[in-house]
Amino acid sequence: MTPEKRRSLRFPVLSVVTFAVAAYLSWIAWQSAPVLTSSSQVLVLLLLLGAVLVSESLIVMFPGSSASISMTYPFGVAMFVFFGAGYGAAAGLVSVLPMFFAKPRMSGYLFGFNIGQVVLTFVVPGLLYEHAARILLDGPITATQLPHLWVPLVIAATVGVAVNSLLVPLAIKLIYGQPFRRIWIDSVGWTLPSQVVLGFVGIMIAQIIALIGIAGFALFAVPLVVARQTFQQSIQLREAYADTVTSLVAALEAKDVYTKGHSVRVAEYAVRIAQSLGFDEKAVDRVRYAALLHDLGKVGVSRRVLAKESRLSDSEYDEIKRHPQIGAHILEDVPYLADLVPSIAAHHEWLDGTGYGVGLHADDIPLSARILSVADSYDAMTSERPYRRAMTHEAASEQLQAGRGTQFDPDVVAAFEKSWLEMRDGDAGPTLSGAAG
Repeated sequence: MTPEKRRSLRFPVLSVVTFAVAAYLSWIAWQSAPVLTSSSQVLVLLLLLGAVLVSESLIVMFPGSSASISMTYPFGVAMFVFFGAGYGAAAGLVSVLPMFFAKPRMSGYLFGFNIGQVVLTFVVPGLLYEHAARILLDGPITATQLPHLWVPLVIAATVGVAVNSLLVPLAIKLIYGQPFRRIWIDSVGWTLPSQVVLGFVGIMIAQIIALIGIAGFALFAVPLVVARQTFQQSIQLREAYADTVTSLVAALEAKDVYTKGHSVRVAEYAVRIAQSLGFDEKAVDRVRYAALLHDLGKVGVSRRVLAKESRLSDSEYDEIKRHPQIGAHILEDVPYLADLVPSIAAHHEWLDGTGYGVGLHADDIPLSARILSVADSYDAMTSERPYRRAMTHEAASEQLQAGRGTQFDPDVVAAFEKSWLEMRDGDAGPTLSGAAG
């Protein structure tokens, strides 16, 4: 079997194993699942299953990504804490029902993996909780029980998060060949605190229902709906910010037609470098915006200078050198973009102090500006200009290496070279369901 064939079989194998393990553990869980004998228990069960289904129907998608978040996780946790692991598996199955109607339809392996990993997100912590607690929460937790239950309760709130946060990035890695660490940071790592909090919310839902019945469900359901709406609005606001940045970039490209697409490419390179250097998701996002807007100041440079096909005169070059400060001045009064000003103002500084901008050198230059410097220079070298042909990747890389320690930060150059092998891979991941988002 060829190496390519073996690689192509990795995700199908993971899908089959995940689905099979989920089915086996669900079968084990149902062997000890209690039979619901009262109408009140059945009503609570239906209420929680309905909440799971509604949560999945109101899932919030992140712009430009296959990542998503929903309020399903706390209701699933409440299910297995209140009724047992078998019912937790049922919550997982109900949560994937919307996938049957999703378009475009998933492949069989992807569909099976999604079912398996979501069910495991609830049945694994459910079984561990039962084993650790030795009881099901069929009544309120008493003061004497609590010291013995804190370990099971932590298991109930966190293990499902761990299962989900390992399986989903692993699947993306096997499908697209991207590094596990970068996938984990981009799609999972930054959501872990909120997911764990939602797990404990699920425990509280079970406890409140045990104390005062189904009326207590509203104490959590309503705030979760409000939280979902608030999160949706924050996503829409984020999209509005992105639209503003896009409009500013479009205004620049209308002025300087020879650099059309330059800012978008610089943003791609800068994001890869920042990820390689271990930036968190928020910091990567700010680097992206800074890269998109790094040349905004060129709107203050005359079109004649920008379009000149011959060598610039000293006065014309002085006009070009003003663009970092012009761009910084434009953005400094925009509240949600003001934090980008230092990066944009210093993106043409050199480590040895011979660049231009605000007169910085070495470590005084913000790391984000040093990232922009490498990304900007590489794209400029590898792009066609009226006065020269584009360099090859190899030739541009040699120039970056030659400028290490003088023009460019050596660590940033190394991060760029490391990330280059990944640049040809697509950024979009598969549609993988996340129990906690």
